[in-house]
Amino acid sequence: MRRRAIHQGMRPRAVVAALLVCVSLSLAGCQGIPSSGPVNEGLKSLSQADQPVQFNPGGPTEDASQEDIVRGFVSAAASSADDYATAREFLAPEYADEWDPSLGVLVDEGTQQYREAEENVGVLSLSVIASVDERGTLQGVGPGAATEVRFEFAEIGGQWRIASAPAGIILDKSTFAAVWTPLQLYFLSADNRLVSDTRWFLNRATISTQVVGELLAGPTEQMVEVLHSALPAGTALAGGAVPVVDGTARIDLSAELLDADPTTMELVKRQLGASLQAVPNVARFELLVNGSLIDQGPVVAADTTSPTAENLYVAALKDGVFGQIRAGQVTLLAGIGTRIAQLQPSAVTLAPDRRSAAVLHQGIVSWVSPDDQVQVDLRGGLLAPSLDRFGYVWSYSSASPGEILVTKPGERTVQLQMPWLGGRQPVAVRVSQGGNRLAVLVVDSASPEQSKVLVGGISRDAAGVPLALTGAASVELWAAGTPIDLDWIDDERFVALTRNGVSGKVTQGVLGQFAVESGTVPGAVAVSGGGIRSLLRVLDDDGRLYSPQGSGWQRQLDGIALVAKVG
Repeated sequence: MRRRAIHQGMRPRAVVAALLVCVSLSLAGCQGIPSSGPVNEGLKSLSQADQPVQFNPGGPTEDASQEDIVRGFVSAAASSADDYATAREFLAPEYADEWDPSLGVLVDEGTQQYREAEENVGVLSLSVIASVDERGTLQGVGPGAATEVRFEFAEIGGQWRIASAPAGIILDKSTFAAVWTPLQLYFLSADNRLVSDTRWFLNRATISTQVVGELLAGPTEQMVEVLHSALPAGTALAGGAVPVVDGTARIDLSAELLDADPTTMELVKRQLGASLQAVPNVARFELLVNGSLIDQGPVVAADTTSPTAENLYVAALKDGVFGQIRAGQVTLLAGIGTRIAQLQPSAVTLAPDRRSAAVLHQGIVSWVSPDDQVQVDLRGGLLAPSLDRFGYVWSYSSASPGEILVTKPGERTVQLQMPWLGGRQPVAVRVSQGGNRLAVLVVDSASPEQSKVLVGGISRDAAGVPLALTGAASVELWAAGTPIDLDWIDDERFVALTRNGVSGKVTQGVLGQFAVESGTVPGAVAVSGGGIRSLLRVLDDDGRLYSPQGSGWQRQLDGIALVAKVG
């Protein structure tokens, strides 16, 4: 009854956010940040700065008001020491054991308004900006999202205590950033290429256990048809933990691992080596089965889809010449530059290897190679196309809402449904560098002055043939202003361009993380991620091309008719 009463006091969005989230905040062995006390001497050793931190709030004070009890409880729940012992001091004895902090975490801006709703009932109003679910996946919340959570009180020995509270915990953004960290887990695409997936983990000594546990759990529900794990089904941690001894993570697994053939074992090692590379103080790992060593390997950075050295350039159209920008000049791109320029394009997307292109020209999408030119989409209302690493052209037309045409010239054409568009009309549709995700820039249906980026997964077979889009997409970015353009920077980062007045607002997003505002460019009309962060460019309506410079943008070249995208 108590939990139902809590949910009745919350808005629908709040209920969804609260139930999305399931985390554990055990920070045993962490250094503490006291909530009061004198200023102490600094660290004697700089290595101490790498230690995880924990907040050490105090318990309830004598004769505290109901509001004080609520605020003290919320503050105390930032520390999980002794199974949230301090937070439980604010609860009535019969409820202290019932309260479950693992059922929800909301991240808010830090402005928490309290009001008395009725006798012995208080409500805390939050400005929620994100939630983190039980898999460590962060989901942002749109601007202005209000959440109300309800608290009921009982008088115990003349002191107010909480008799009913929202399951889970509430953290302001600064506290969240202090005790959580984003890491990249790596799963495998259908062609066994490593693909990153951002997860948030607590900064604690057991982070290696958390990482391996999530790899064993496999991809999230949204991406389970896109990615897979090489670890055999049913494999579990034999000892329940992954200790780190002298820089080596000892991963003791159940006997199912013995079912892996040599090829699969190499994939398992690639996954583990890439996923553990960001874990502090881990340089190697050992694979054991019931205590017996069966394999081992180094912790290494994952292979990437970043452009090779010879492809580290920005391509553009200037004075009828399409080519790469070097030393302030546009030099004809060998093989396809002349063909592209002759089409008088309005948008160009180069393949990741820069040897072919998808071109929007005179309302038509064509594929261009050194030896051929093929019209692949003649529908009206076409957006700038994508061209993935498998050679497929992706073209979206407003004439066929809710689906996207995928064509491999000379081989096949398929139409994939985009069920998560919900009737919204995209302004830009882009395929990620690795070819595993599709990003769409749309107007926020709740506010025409806001834009958002939806990201869904692309299911393929082992040959790279697109089979379907995932049934759901996540909102990975909200940005102020009406939508203009979108592009991927690399396989994890993307950039959105929105209009605020006469300026183009640049916002960079990272999958599963908070977005970063990156300044404005007056009159901006297009953005190119370039395939790597250093190649990010913005074009304005007077043909001026801008590159990032510190926290702003530097004018690089004039007279540019268009800047090409990649992938």
